[in-house]
Amino acid sequence: MKNFLISLYTGIKLRERPHGRRISPIATLRGDVNIGKYTYVSSFADIRGIGSTTRIGSYCSVARGVKIMSSGQVHAVDAISTFPFYLIDHDLKRTDFMVRKGDVVIGNDVWIGADAIILPGVRIGDGAVIGAGAVVTKDVEAFQIVAGVPAKALRMRFSAAVCEAISASKWWERDYSDLKPFIHRIYAHGQDREEGMQETLALLTRAG
Repeated sequence: MKNFLISLYTGIKLRERPHGRRISPIATLRGDVNIGKYTYVSSFADIRGIGSTTRIGSYCSVARGVKIMSSGQVHAVDAISTFPFYLIDHDLKRTDFMVRKGDVVIGNDVWIGADAIILPGVRIGDGAVIGAGAVVTKDVEAFQIVAGVPAKALRMRFSAAVCEAISASKWWERDYSDLKPFIHRIYAHGQDREEGMQETLALLTRAG
């Protein structure tokens, strides 16, 4: 019975978010949250879009326990009190107590590790990797790997030439059916390194 209810709930959520998105039935999405095709959101993730928008691209991997914050979770530290008084006084409006930090914008093919926290207003580029447990307080470049509290850059995933080639291919704009003939090449991590990657990207471009 429990498995049936979970399957039913998952089915309802997937109907609301088509194009291969997978949202765990025990993940929380609240407010203005937009998620691209094929992206998955794992159990206990908490993604907010209250007072600002949260946008996540296509083919992203959002691991267990990830938290993505929005303006609605920001407390004013430069006021006399940080307390959100609208919680105890219904004559007050939540919007009057929000500190506007801007939208969270996460690119395509971004991997966010378990229990990472993304703070409001942060922008994360395509292909970036966020380490498990990281607290991301500032923007992350495309294809950059960051980790730690607060998150700091560790390295780039590829050379500048390969990063540019992947960006130019925009492979994440394609449906999986178009990518399927190349999928083993796309995911092969031992393929003559950058030379092999450039060859795969060239094949993708010609096929497109």
